[in-house]
Amino acid sequence: MAKKVLTIELGAWWTKVVLTEPYKRFPQILDLFYFRTPEHTVEDGFVRDRETFLAALQEELAARRITVRDVIFIINSTKVIIREVSIPFVKDRLLPSVVETQAKEFFPMDISNYTISFRKMEEYTEEEKKKLKLLLIAVPDNLLNNYRALAENGGFSVESYEYIGNAAVSFAKANYEGNSVLVQLDENETIISIIVNKKTVFQRVAPNGYGSTLATVLDHPVLGAQDESSAYYFLITHDVLFKRPRVVNSGSRADERKQAELDNAYTEIRDALSYHIRVVYTAIEYYLNQSKKEFHGVLRLVGDGARIAGLAKLFADEINLEVAPSDAISQVRLSKHISLEEASEVDFTAAIGAGISPLGIKPREQAAREAKKSNLKAAYVLFAGSAAASVALVATGWLRYSLAAAEADRLETRIGELSYVQQIYDENVAVTGRAAEYSSFDALTKNENERFLDLLAGLEACLPRTVQVQSLSVANGMITMSVTSPDKLTTAQMLMYFYDMPVLTNVAIPSMTEGTTPSGRIQWQYSVSAVYAPEDPEQTGQEAM
Repeated sequence: MAKKVLTIELGAWWTKVVLTEPYKRFPQILDLFYFRTPEHTVEDGFVRDRETFLAALQEELAARRITVRDVIFIINSTKVIIREVSIPFVKDRLLPSVVETQAKEFFPMDISNYTISFRKMEEYTEEEKKKLKLLLIAVPDNLLNNYRALAENGGFSVESYEYIGNAAVSFAKANYEGNSVLVQLDENETIISIIVNKKTVFQRVAPNGYGSTLATVLDHPVLGAQDESSAYYFLITHDVLFKRPRVVNSGSRADERKQAELDNAYTEIRDALSYHIRVVYTAIEYYLNQSKKEFHGVLRLVGDGARIAGLAKLFADEINLEVAPSDAISQVRLSKHISLEEASEVDFTAAIGAGISPLGIKPREQAAREAKKSNLKAAYVLFAGSAAASVALVATGWLRYSLAAAEADRLETRIGELSYVQQIYDENVAVTGRAAEYSSFDALTKNENERFLDLLAGLEACLPRTVQVQSLSVANGMITMSVTSPDKLTTAQMLMYFYDMPVLTNVAIPSMTEGTTPSGRIQWQYSVSAVYAPEDPEQTGQEAM
């Protein structure tokens, strides 16, 4: 008989349970049900009151005569952090070690108390280099330990843990054809996943779910909702988005006041629901800008929030994508005894998808135990193999020794034949050392004014009589001259002369002032800065010869 497991999605308001045969693309759903989560027992994924929650769960299981105790817990918490990262392409067997060693670089926070899992998204080429895109999921260890303690208290065995976003995507990949934008409206968050060619190419989480809309409903007593459950049923049975509330107007002020209260309540609910439109639109635009590709596909709404009346039409109007039906119950094989009416009251997409291809998230302690067990098994195998290998080594040892001895003799003979190479090497080292000494001595004989005579000769050749060099200095390789000229034109010509002098480079006139001579004539005084141009090695060598 095939193995059976319970997939359990714990929510603040509803808990969903599916009995299924896991790890199949199209699993058989043997049973499914949901119940109202006992008040204040589950908060953002954490079970705060295990005893009360387990009592409610055990009661529901007993009523359906379900005795299966292997479970897959679906993690639904805003404490979970996801990241998309790109790494150089590596083989699948190396991915766990790569993620483990680089996890601190991927998450800008202290991840010592998180368990990191990953899902390979796609392979692509960038700048002729093959790369991998991974979706990393960081789950707080205390959340996993919370579920483990829940299982131990209830007599369950944890088969695996699954992230709610991955569960819904697994279901969509298995059951829907074509590309899709999967919008998952859960209690506390909105998850946007883009699936192209059966691959998840993008996923984002917005920290706000339809729970904020339920709170808005409860803020308006005129709507008649008493708790989250009745607020939810109000939203799925009243088209707040496209219809205006009507009060039978008898002309009384009470009716007018009620109409105004209803109008105000509907307006605030519309504003709350419009948030999801903005979040999804922004996510799609970001993906299109980053990928620089067009998207051809449909939009699918899943999660309990997807059942809100009029929401599908609002997405179709605002996002400009066809909104395709995505009812999980209509896509799977159900046992005959399952009530379709009950199964259709909430969304079971994630609860069913969790059994298809779970991430296999494991707490650190469990992973360490399994690694120790695996290492011990490997040690036994290694010991047995070593014993067998020892026998073979003893049998072949003498032959290897004989071959090695013969090879050693051959190498000794060859070393003797090549002994002359050492003499040549020693002579080369000695000559190279003497050449380095001469080069160092030659460098000590040089100074920065060796080309000073060339500079004076160049100045005498190019300076007109009307131009006078008042001072000239050389310090730290920088040549500075103070020069006077009778007009701007002569100054410009001088700058060109300086540029043409082969002995100078980096010529500049940092300052220039206009003045007069004692005889009253206009005179331009300016400073010229430059450095000696590098000597031509070939020319220097010819001069030396």
